[in-house]
Amino acid sequence: MNDADSQPTEDGEIQRLRQRVSSLEAAASGMNLAQVMTRTLTGEIRYWSRGMERLYGYMQDEAVGQISHRLLRTEFPGSLREIETNLLERHEWTGELRHRHRDGQELTVVSHQSLYRDPLVAVPLVTEVNNDITQVRRDQEAHQYLASIVESSQDAIVGKTLDGIITAWNDSAQAMFGYSAAEMIGQPIALLLPADRLHEEAMILERLRRGERLRHYQTIRLRKDGGEIAVSLSISPILGPSGTVIGAAKIVRDITAERRSQSRIQELQAELVHVARLSTMGQMASAIAHELNQPLTAVANYAGALARVLDAGQENLGRAGEIIERIRQQTTRAGDVLRRLRDHIAKRNTMRVREDVNAVVKDAVELGLVGTRHDGVHIAVNLDPSAAYAMIDRIQIGQVIINLVRNAIEAMESSERRELIIETLVIQ
Repeated sequence: MNDADSQPTEDGEIQRLRQRVSSLEAAASGMNLAQVMTRTLTGEIRYWSRGMERLYGYMQDEAVGQISHRLLRTEFPGSLREIETNLLERHEWTGELRHRHRDGQELTVVSHQSLYRDPLVAVPLVTEVNNDITQVRRDQEAHQYLASIVESSQDAIVGKTLDGIITAWNDSAQAMFGYSAAEMIGQPIALLLPADRLHEEAMILERLRRGERLRHYQTIRLRKDGGEIAVSLSISPILGPSGTVIGAAKIVRDITAERRSQSRIQELQAELVHVARLSTMGQMASAIAHELNQPLTAVANYAGALARVLDAGQENLGRAGEIIERIRQQTTRAGDVLRRLRDHIAKRNTMRVREDVNAVVKDAVELGLVGTRHDGVHIAVNLDPSAAYAMIDRIQIGQVIINLVRNAIEAMESSERRELIIETLVIQ
């Protein structure tokens, strides 16, 4: 073969060698940038890349020659001996390690380690590649922590999309509503709404789309068995990576027992008010009897007079008509006293209706004065004609006025000036 024939072959070989050198240089450059170190099996660092400098903060001249486990204050998932055994038997090990940065910050890495035995080198070397997963683990731990809070919460916690489809359902939600997570996830939240409250969901979703929150919204929801429960809702929008609203988190608190307690308290308060009215009427009993005795005595007297007139003949029929009118007036007077008394002591729920304010005040003052020592007291009742009607509870307002009138009369017993003024006034 002449020189001309061998020239192309030699040129090709040289080209291949150059490509191989370039590849090795690129690999070496990549290895230097990667988070790689080479160490002995006992941990003495022989090589420390720039990637390791960035990850741990130690420069190459600070790391080479050090024992890696001491330098990085390594926390092993098991024991160092177990890792060494794996490397010797299988020539590789992969797992998570906890290291310390030069500034003391804790790092979590996934470490890929491989053992290499070179016949020309007496000491076997371990190549260790560490990938930082610190933030990933923090995010996972935070997620697990929040998940544990959600699952252990005494309140029902429900996640849903902006279309009202349930995406999350904790154990308390199951206990509260009777549905399991498997039954509810993927279903519309409207399953929990009574028919007359379906409009609420559209309102809630519209507010969530605007990024608004709902706090302590009280309403009614349905259990799986069809029973209704009173609930308080607190709903917050869930934001996606771009900051847009992608769903909602709902905290549901069962306030059925609380509602019952409030209702019972109101009943007891009404009972106390009723007892107070009965007590007041008990104190006034003798005076009321006297108040009734006057018109009844008058009626008896007028009835006797009427009998005598009728016995006298037809010429006194005009006088009979006059007596009958007086009997009617006195029976009306007695009836008014009984009506006021009956209305005041009747056991009833609080009820506001449209009432004539002046008439309520006038009746209460008259009833309040019964049995009091008000002789010599100048009493003026000034009723503003424009104070016509208002939404009030007549009995409760009357009780207040009765108490004020009786207390005022009692307080003035030893006063030289005894004057009681009751008036209604419309404030513009």
